[in-house]
Amino acid sequence: MIIELFFKLIFGLVDLFLSLIPAIDFNFEMPDTTAFSEFLGLADYFFPIGTMVTAIAVLLAVQNIQFILKIFNFIIKKIPFIGG
Repeated sequence: MIIELFFKLIFGLVDLFLSLIPAIDFNFEMPDTTAFSEFLGLADYFFPIGTMVTAIAVLLAVQNIQFILKIFNFIIKKIPFIGG
């Protein structure tokens, strides 16, 4: 009974503090993507979509590998007696 009263007191205080926080209404609207889809439609006349997806995937992979190598080189340089 004492433990129940103690927990009701704790939960009541937590509820009181949480009720002091104002309610925030988040409104996430997606941007208009018609221009991008029109661009893809126009690009489809010149390049197959599969080729464009492959080229973009290769570009992203190369950029990510370069970024990871820069982080690796930074860490290696910070280790005494190994890095310069």
